[in-house]
Amino acid sequence: MTDETIRTAVDGALARAAGRPGALLEVLHAVQASLGCIPRAAVPLLADGMNLSRADVHGVVSFYHVFREEPLGRHVVQVCRAESCQAAGGRALEAHAQSVLGVAFGDTTSDTTSDGAITLLPVYCLGNCARSPAVLVDGDVLGPVTPDAFSMLVAGLRHDAAGTVAATAAGTVAATAAGTVAATAAGTVAAAAAATAVAPAAAEAITAAVTVGDGAHPTTHPVRVFVPGDSGALSAGADGTAAAIRAHAAAQGLGLDVVRTGSRGMYWLEPLVEVETAAGRMAYGPVAAADVEALLRAGLAQGAAHPLCLGPVHDIPYLARQQRLTFARVGEIDPLSIADYEAHGGLAGLRRAVGMAPADIVAEVTASGLRGRGGAAFPAGTKWKTVLDQVATPKYIACNADEGDSGTFSDRMLMEGDPFALLEGMAIAGLAVGATQGYIYLRVEYPHAHAVLTQAVARAYDAGLLGDLLGSGRRFDLEIRLGAGAYICGEETSMLESLEGRRGEVRVRPPLPAVAGLFQRPTVVNNVITLASVPGILARGAAHYRDLGAGESRGTLPFQLAGNVRYGGLVEVAFGLTLRQLVDDFGGGTRSGRPVKAVQVGGPLGAYIPASGLDVTLDYESLAAAGGLLGHGGVVVFDDTVDMAAMARHALAFCAHESCGKCTPCRLGSVRGAELVDRIVAGTDPVGDVALLEELCDTMRDGSLCGLGGLTPYPVMSALTHFRAEFVGRER
Repeated sequence: MTDETIRTAVDGALARAAGRPGALLEVLHAVQASLGCIPRAAVPLLADGMNLSRADVHGVVSFYHVFREEPLGRHVVQVCRAESCQAAGGRALEAHAQSVLGVAFGDTTSDTTSDGAITLLPVYCLGNCARSPAVLVDGDVLGPVTPDAFSMLVAGLRHDAAGTVAATAAGTVAATAAGTVAATAAGTVAAAAAATAVAPAAAEAITAAVTVGDGAHPTTHPVRVFVPGDSGALSAGADGTAAAIRAHAAAQGLGLDVVRTGSRGMYWLEPLVEVETAAGRMAYGPVAAADVEALLRAGLAQGAAHPLCLGPVHDIPYLARQQRLTFARVGEIDPLSIADYEAHGGLAGLRRAVGMAPADIVAEVTASGLRGRGGAAFPAGTKWKTVLDQVATPKYIACNADEGDSGTFSDRMLMEGDPFALLEGMAIAGLAVGATQGYIYLRVEYPHAHAVLTQAVARAYDAGLLGDLLGSGRRFDLEIRLGAGAYICGEETSMLESLEGRRGEVRVRPPLPAVAGLFQRPTVVNNVITLASVPGILARGAAHYRDLGAGESRGTLPFQLAGNVRYGGLVEVAFGLTLRQLVDDFGGGTRSGRPVKAVQVGGPLGAYIPASGLDVTLDYESLAAAGGLLGHGGVVVFDDTVDMAAMARHALAFCAHESCGKCTPCRLGSVRGAELVDRIVAGTDPVGDVALLEELCDTMRDGSLCGLGGLTPYPVMSALTHFRAEFVGRER
C-alpha cells in the first residue's frame, strides 16, 4: 500500500476521534478497518496526530491481540479455545482447522493460507458457550461446529469469489434439532442471495390480513411472530428462519409482523419462534428455514398444534422454574423499541431516580444487597457511596462489558436483548454519584452486541433518555469504546488503562478506582449485569430484591450453562440453588450422555468441582467455602472423557497468553507452571514436580498484582486435588 493510502486512512481516523480523550484504541480500530492492518508506516503519523511518542503507539499496537502489522486474509476465521468449547469437542476442531487450512494456529507468521483467502486465529471465548464449539467468521458466530462442518464452511468461503461472507448464519451453517451442524458450502452464497432477494417483496406483501378468532366472529389484523435476533440464535440460523417466515407468509397471503427479539436463553431450541395469540405466546422450536412453509400452512399464525409446538412459552419448565428479574424483558420485547421497553416496566427506575437526592439513590442500592456481578462480588452500594463522597470532579461511570470468561454470555444476551436496561442503569448510577459521563468498554469479540448498543445509544439520545435525562436538567452522556482482544482488560484497572488509550496493564492499588480511576478521577466500575439490575431495584424498591437469595448473597443471578451439557442456556434464579440442581434439573446432564466428571464454576480462573461435590449451594460464601468462586455465574460441564491434567495445563497456558506482563509471578509463573505440568505428565519426577507446582501456585496466588495470576491456581490446584491420579498415576 502507498504512503498516501496510509496517510488518508490515518487522517480519517484521527478526524473521527477529534476531541475524545483516550481514543487511541478507537483510532487504531479505524485504521485497521480501512487498511486491513496497522502498518509500521502508520505509527509515526498516529503519534504526531495524537501528541504521543512512537513508543506509546507501537506499545499499544503490540499489546492487543486484535491489532496486526500485516494484512489479514479476505476472510478471518476465529476458533474458540475456551474451556466450554473444549468440553464439547473443541480440541478436535482446533486440530482439524489447522490441518484443513494448512496453517499454524495463532502464529502470526504463518496463520494465513498461501492464497491469502483465510486467516485462522484463536480466540478465548465468543460468548456462544451454550452452542459449543463455536467459530467466528468475519463477525458472524456459528455453532456448534463439527470438524466436517468446518471443512464445508471453508469450502464455502473459498467458493465465494466476491470475498464476502454470507449475510446469515443459516446460509452457511444450519443447526439441526440434535445440536449438530450441517454446512451448505457451495450453496452458501446462492441460498443467502435467494433469501435476501425475496425479503423486500415479502415485506411489501405482508399488508395482507389473516383471519383469527372463533370463526363466527373473525378478527382481521396482522399477527405478531417473534424470532430471536441475538448472536446465539443467529448461530443457529435465526436470520434464515425470519426471512423464510416473511417470504412464505407473503406467498400464502398471510399478514404477519415479524418482530426480532433477544433470546430466551434456551439455546437448544433455537431458532425459537413465538406467535402472539389470545391465550398468550405459543412457542415452536427449533424452527429451521426449511420448516417454515409447512408450519405456516399448519396454522402457525393461529398457534395451532404441530410437532414443533412447545405450548405457551412461559409454561416451558425451563422458563417456568426461573425467577427472572434482570432478564424479565429479554425475549419479550424488540430490543431497540423504547416504547416496548417502557410498556414492560422500563424507565420507571430512572423516573423515580431523577426526583431523588443522590444519597437516597445510593441508600436504596445499598439496602437491596446488590453485589457486583462481575466476579469480585463487592457491595455495589459501598462502591457508589465512596464515589459519591469524593470531592474531585468530573466523575465517571465505567461499565465493564469485557465479558471474556469461558462459559459466560449473560452480558452479551442482555446487551443484545435489552440494551436500554443497561443504559438506564448507568444513568441512575450517574445520578447517584454525581457523574455526568459514562463509558461502556465492550469486548471486540461481540460485534453484534456493538451494533445493537450503538443503535440503542442513538435512540436513547433522540428520546431524551441520555443527555438531559428525561428533561430533568440533570445530564448524563454515554460513549461505547471497543477493546482489542485482551482478557486482562476484564480486570477493572486494566480496563481503565485501556479506556485511556494505553496498554492494558494492571495498576497498583491503592488508590482504588472509586477514588482515582478513569483519568485519575472518581469512577464507578461495575459490570453489565450489576448496572442492569439497578433499574428494577429503583422501580420496585430495595426489599423486592433483597428478599430473594441466601445468606449474604441477595437477589438473583443469571447462571449460564455451557460446555458438554444437554440443555445449555441461561437460568436466572435466586441464590440458593445447588450446583447439582442446575446441572441435572435444568441442564439435563451431559450432551454426550456420559457421566459428569467435573464442573468448572466461575470462568477460566474458577475451580473444578468433582461430581461428588455438586451438592454445593450456589452462593458466594458456599462456593468460597468449597474452595471455588462463583464469579460471573458461568458453569461449564465436562463428561468423563476429559483429561484434567490437560485442563490444568490449559489454565496456565491461558494465563501466560493473557498476562499483561507487569508482575513476575503471573508473567513467568504461568509459563513455568505449564512446563511443570508437561514434566509431571511425562513422568520424569512426578512427585517432586507436583510439590514444585503446588509451591509455584502459592507464589502466584499470593504474589500476583491482580486476579489473573492470583486466581489461576484455582483450576490447577482443584484439578490436582480431585484428580491427582491423572497427574502422577496416569499410564505413560
